[in-house]
Order: sequence, then C-alpha cells, then structure tokens
Amino acid sequence: MKPLVLTLSLSLLVATPIAAEPPPVLHFGTEPFPPYVIERQGRAVGPMVEVLRATCERLAWRCELTLLPWRRALAEAEAGRLDGLFPLLQTPERERLFHFSSPVLNARYALFSRSGQSYRYDGPASLEGHELGVYGPSGSSIALNELLQDGPTVSVHVEPDNATVLRKLVHGRYGEQGLAFINESVALWLLKQEQLQGLQMAGVVREISYGFGLVKARLSEADFQRFDEALQANCRSGRTAALVRPYALPASACVVRMPR
Repeated sequence: MKPLVLTLSLSLLVATPIAAEPPPVLHFGTEPFPPYVIERQGRAVGPMVEVLRATCERLAWRCELTLLPWRRALAEAEAGRLDGLFPLLQTPERERLFHFSSPVLNARYALFSRSGQSYRYDGPASLEGHELGVYGPSGSSIALNELLQDGPTVSVHVEPDNATVLRKLVHGRYGEQGLAFINESVALWLLKQEQLQGLQMAGVVREISYGFGLVKARLSEADFQRFDEALQANCRSGRTAALVRPYALPASACVVRMPR
C-alpha cells in the first residue's frame, strides 16, 4: 500500500528563527502509535507531531512526515532514505544510527494481566514461568530482552502490534498466568478504543521517555545540535507544554545539553 505522506506546513511566521540560511528539507518517518502519534482521516496528529512541527517552525526548516510500518521505517532510516524517526526510545543498539534528541514525553513500561489474576510484578525474578506477549521489533521488545538477560525462564511471544498483544492476553492465548509487556498509556488507549474488557495492570516495570532520532548519516552533529536547541527552546518557553496538554500525557522536564 502506498505510504501516507504528510507535509507539515510551516506557513506560520516565527519571530526569531534560529536558522537564517535557506531551510533544508527533513524527511521523518513514524507509525501510528496512539496516543503519541494518531492517524486521523489519513493525517498524522498527536503530541509528537505537534512538537516536531513547532521545532521545525522555530528553525524555519521544512519537515515532511511519512507514516510507515515500524519495520519499514527503521529499514528506510538504515538505508539513508529518512532523516529521522519518532517516537524513539534511546537504546545502545540504536546509538550507532541515530542522534537522540532531548526527551519530549515521559512514559512507563508496565505489565498487564487478566482480571482477577493475583500476580503483581516484583522484579525480574517474579516473571519466572510466565508467558509474555510484546510488540516487536520495537523499543518494548528491546526493553523486555534487557530485563530478561541472565534472568528468569520466560516464554516470550513477539507480536506485530500492541493491539494483538492485548487481544491475545484477553483470550488466554498466553496461558492462565499470561502477561503483556506494554507502554502503559498505549495499553490504556487501546483498551478504550478496542473496548477490550477483562484486563488489569500488574505493575510498573520501568520509567522511559520518548524523543526524536535523527539519522547520523544524514545530519551533521552541528545540524542535530541546532534541532535539539530549538526543541529545548520551545520547552523552556512553555510552548511544548501547551502543545502536549490536550493529550494528557506527561511532558519531560526541560534540559540544557552541553555541546559534545
């Protein structure tokens, strides 16, 4: 299927753009990942899209966005056909490919179980003998693999999307003591949208944050620093908080990065 392409309009005037030279064109890839990126009537909306738009406006850069399946988006970035991906969790294995921006939104990886199940997460050892569903390849599957390294014996089912993970958990496809490893906000969104019943949260596993990944082969260190400075300038001015507020998601604290 031909990918949906959204060109982020930069027609709004910016009082003091950071870049004075002609704006480059940056091509970003993302997937529908509600509530962070939402596909609505063929358009990508959501807090991460709004923050990207504001960052590009501040720089007077033209940024284009393509909605792709995540596997393909990663492949396009690795092949040098994209300038950036989002929302992206920073992991050691991704650092060879991406410059990672300052964090934009905080999140939590959690475990969900079937309603009435007595399980409560109490560290990796408490997962011994359970079957877990997880979406992958993704930041979630990477984080779960890290959690299980040299740890308990667990059967992991890697699924093509988060909705499949929750549906299979509801129907007992991971056994009577099955669990889902998933972003908490994503799970709550899907439970409401899919009208899924019979699941409960079984504990928080890890605090995380999402930002933007800019492809090192496509953007210089200097251009990345300009992007991140614009991102943080919007954070400090309160613009990011205003953009994120309607989505009821926790914005990351503003940070000041030292040049590398």
